[in-house]
Amino acid sequence: MHSYAPVPPPPAEPAEERRQRRWVVPLCVLGVVAVLVPVLWVTGGFEETPKQPAEPAGKALDLGLFSVTVRDARVGLVDAGFGDKKERFLIVRMRVVNKGKETESLDTGGLADGVAALTKDGKWVRPEQVEGVAAGAKTGVAQPELPVEASVMWKLGPVDAPRKLTVGLRKWTYDHGFTDSAFNWTVDREDETLVGRLTLPVAEPSVAPEPQPSFGNGLRPTLGAKPRASRTPAGRPAPRSSPRPTVSPR
Repeated sequence: MHSYAPVPPPPAEPAEERRQRRWVVPLCVLGVVAVLVPVLWVTGGFEETPKQPAEPAGKALDLGLFSVTVRDARVGLVDAGFGDKKERFLIVRMRVVNKGKETESLDTGGLADGVAALTKDGKWVRPEQVEGVAAGAKTGVAQPELPVEASVMWKLGPVDAPRKLTVGLRKWTYDHGFTDSAFNWTVDREDETLVGRLTLPVAEPSVAPEPQPSFGNGLRPTLGAKPRASRTPAGRPAPRSSPRPTVSPR
């Protein structure tokens, strides 16, 4: 047979084999789906794990180096470190436990590097000041396994009164750097992947009433009021007390 001669058609396939071949592909697809569906159900479906998962206040979150439980947010007056003048700050109270083996700072280089607040223009900003109380005493550090009640603060303007605050908590990792082999706890402040994103209502500070002087009988004076002199009706003389007769005993 010459190479340019027409190629004869392939022999006809039996009808039974055609029916079996039609079912091979659908059955394979169903098998893959049957295996894939349980896996997706366990892992949460086709959606990606959110980079900023919403978390409620009062839940302990594992940040790697720290375990943090965010309590609430409020506006308060705090000494900014310049004399006795107090300034308005947005304060987030949280319980902090250092899970590492060394003492860690609550401010720069420590807890504050893994905490951020979301501004109106969508930027995450680190705290300006952090104060802590541990075992009844003020502290600026977190000892290993010793709980600290920390106040993380951002400065406010004189008329700023936010109703809500969004706080982000970042993950700390224990790894070595590019130029050394020593392992350290680090956190990437540019990474938008968060352990938790919390939206908190902001409580206004309660204003205590000014103290007023009190007297021994427990009464307080009325400011601006003058004592009134006793008066008798016009045209009527004041009644005189007549002496009572003295009766001598018999």
